[in-house]
Amino acid sequence: MALLAEKPLSYALRENARVISALVVRSAVTRFGESRLGFVWILVEPAAYVGIFLLIHTQLKAHVPFGDNALLFILAGVFGFRMTRGISRKTERAIMSNQPMLTYPLVRPLDTLVATFLLETTIWLIICGLFMGGLAISLDRDVIVYPGEFAEGMAAILYFAFSFAAFNATMSALVPRYDTFLSMLTMPLMLMSGVFFMPAEMPPGFQAVLWWNPFLHCVEWFRTSTYLDYHALLSKPYLLGLSTALLTSALMLERLFRRKIID
Repeated sequence: MALLAEKPLSYALRENARVISALVVRSAVTRFGESRLGFVWILVEPAAYVGIFLLIHTQLKAHVPFGDNALLFILAGVFGFRMTRGISRKTERAIMSNQPMLTYPLVRPLDTLVATFLLETTIWLIICGLFMGGLAISLDRDVIVYPGEFAEGMAAILYFAFSFAAFNATMSALVPRYDTFLSMLTMPLMLMSGVFFMPAEMPPGFQAVLWWNPFLHCVEWFRTSTYLDYHALLSKPYLLGLSTALLTSALMLERLFRRKIID
């Protein structure tokens, strides 16, 4: 009886893996098939963020918020935020982008989220490796001083990005104009995520407001791996707890309103 029960489960897992693999390929073709410059633009975007800040920093002759290198500080902040938001933003649009595919019985809304998440994660990990590796070569020193902390931070960032995207994707499919509301939040979230400043140096009242922004904790967790003595405004339990709550809510909503989401 046990063998009979294992066969359908293993078959279902293989079929699900095939569906997700096909969706990954479809997403990749949609993302880069029409233009060979698609991947180049993804590289240019974070470079533009860093370049604009460094230009402002040079013109104003401002001090480095922390450490001895403005490029490292800003690059860590840009990736802490842009990677998290970039992955989640693309993933949360997966259901709407793959709406025709949901008419097939084997394809579920969650499959489209997982496929897009895997593709975007791969892209951003490559970009992060290129930029951080290039910076390490140019500075002739290690920029990831705590590899274990970096691995934990990346896992937490990806967990939050997927959870945030799953919740937003479900809500966007159920609530009109929800996606427009999310778009309006991107810039305020970035400005309040400590990308261009050190949150721990802000007044206590301002810190209390910043603390509720989960993207701030993503940025701070990323930075703790790049400095030996960085004082972070970071709550790991808050980020992980919020991620779990968002993912649980998303899975419950998707299961309860799957027919409405598909239609």
